[in-house]
Amino acid sequence: MKQANQSSSTEVLASKKLLSQGWDFLRHKNINDAIKISQHLNKYHPNNGDGWHFTAQVALTIGNLNAAKQSFKNACKLVPTRIAWKISLADTYYNAREIEQVKSILLDVDELTLTASQHNQVALLFSQINLYEQSIKHYQEAISLEPNNHTHHYSLATVYRYAGDLAKAETSLTKAIECNVNDIDAHALRVDVQKQTPDHNHIESLTALLEQSGSAKQLPATQLMAKDKVQIYFALAKSYEDLDDSAKSFEYLQQGAKLRRQHIEYNIEQDQNIMEDISHNFDQHWWSNTPTLKQSYISGTMITPIFVIGMPRTGSTLIDRMLSSGTEVLNAGELSDFSRLLTEQVQQVFGAEIKNKQQFIKAASQIDFEKLGNDYLASVEAQFAHLGLGKSVHYFSDKLPFNFLYTGLIQKALPHAKIIHITREPIDTCYAVFKTLFQQAYPFSYDQKELAEYFIAYKKLMAHWQQLADRAKLNIHTVSYEQIVAEPKKVAELLYQFCGLTWQAVYADMQNNNAAVTTASASQVRQPIHKDSVQKWRKYEQQLTPLKQQLEQAGISCD
Repeated sequence: MKQANQSSSTEVLASKKLLSQGWDFLRHKNINDAIKISQHLNKYHPNNGDGWHFTAQVALTIGNLNAAKQSFKNACKLVPTRIAWKISLADTYYNAREIEQVKSILLDVDELTLTASQHNQVALLFSQINLYEQSIKHYQEAISLEPNNHTHHYSLATVYRYAGDLAKAETSLTKAIECNVNDIDAHALRVDVQKQTPDHNHIESLTALLEQSGSAKQLPATQLMAKDKVQIYFALAKSYEDLDDSAKSFEYLQQGAKLRRQHIEYNIEQDQNIMEDISHNFDQHWWSNTPTLKQSYISGTMITPIFVIGMPRTGSTLIDRMLSSGTEVLNAGELSDFSRLLTEQVQQVFGAEIKNKQQFIKAASQIDFEKLGNDYLASVEAQFAHLGLGKSVHYFSDKLPFNFLYTGLIQKALPHAKIIHITREPIDTCYAVFKTLFQQAYPFSYDQKELAEYFIAYKKLMAHWQQLADRAKLNIHTVSYEQIVAEPKKVAELLYQFCGLTWQAVYADMQNNNAAVTTASASQVRQPIHKDSVQKWRKYEQQLTPLKQQLEQAGISCD
């Protein structure tokens, strides 16, 4: 017995030593050595939960989600009390788009005793799978444990904003700022969630942050990063626009856009060339010589996607809310699945043959479009089955604006898909884009010349798709922002007719649609539909002269 205990003790010490070495290798990015350690641990210490947890982390580092899932599952089975590992497994399932598994794990840990950090992680995952009530509950639990942690208050505010409770969002943001006066994200979002008024605005605090004057709690000027200044400039621009001070608004907007552009590596010519190459490769000859597919079925049930495309800030969220006012359409938000799966198939089929984007576009015209369509539907269904897609709901909307690039490809891969193209007056479109601070996308939006060039390229590509649509009878329905705000009920009825949906008069009251919104329009869309943004660019006509001239030189009417 004594010898057996000694052997067991020696094995534990050996595994601990290996783990220490392995984590050191991982920290210093010695991946091959870390892999060898993980393999040794799993072979000679298969009942060591820490060893499987380490292997999962190694697998995540090299992007092997399947190995990470299995390793986390092994670790959790061996040591079921490790809540942190269960949360990591849920996160891995989320990255693999296995949402039912995410939900199952989250519900398993939902009533367990968690730390504040764990409540925050669980809340984020619930939010990511669109279960906002549970997300709010866990953020509130995190706050009860760490009431002075500004990140919990900020995170709670973002979910309140998605869910449409803007008053609670503002209260949570104010609390975040009270906990950390230098939480720039909270300052910026607080301006976004409510219209600023003479009696209720945050111009003084925002200006103080820029000037670094007043309270001793302010960061030293050398620590205010460029991205922080950009957020403050855009927040001040929005504040002064709300107060109808167009001169000051544009002054701050210009400063913010200029600073943001300085920190972006971007070449507009690449996007222009991409759109030209798309037009060249996906033409009438391609359409006629690529087999037309049968309508796709997943799980034995027809699932119909409704793509809402166009330039950003043209009204896609309004259209989305029109469609989701009833019970037939699930609002899936802005999905990257179509372009992701297109890219994956091109890489799988052509691999090393692809040396540049031009070759990629040509290769994309030769893929298996039936597979692309079925993969897309399977991916979306997997993400939203827990919300009834494929069961009680058979339509979903995908409102990623950039999908306009793939209009013809979408129709070829998904013949039954409905495509709604939203247009807007050119300078209103460009100004709405210019004044929005995007997280990552739309690098062309911070310079008037580049913005105009992109808009011109977009117009040319959509003209190409429309010409193809006229000949091939594609399911494309075009509607303008101006029509939406002028006659929302009429536009909605026509949309329902186009999509094959059943219209009911109660859907006309769209401001009572409680569906969550996670895009840049999350705050604005909670307001009743109005015409205030039509021709708004006229207030900035002088400042937008470079943009207007460039559009007019391309033959685009702006008056």
